[in-house]
Amino acid sequence: MPRVTTQQLANEIDTIKNNHLVHLDEKVENLREEVKDTRKEFNHKLDRLDNRIWWILGLTVTTLITILVSSMAS
Repeated sequence: MPRVTTQQLANEIDTIKNNHLVHLDEKVENLREEVKDTRKEFNHKLDRLDNRIWWILGLTVTTLITILVSSMAS
């Protein structure tokens, strides 16, 4: 097995730092932005769903009260 010189190791380390790690950092940053956008969209959809649930609950309670009042009046 041939010996590896310090200069060769330094070149390999430099290549890893400047090529591979830079690309990984860019990919992580892109992923972070995508997650942020997805989170905003998901929160918006949850807010809309929450509003619909409150509307359904309100209509259900109103209907029950109306039925109770009409049955007491009869």
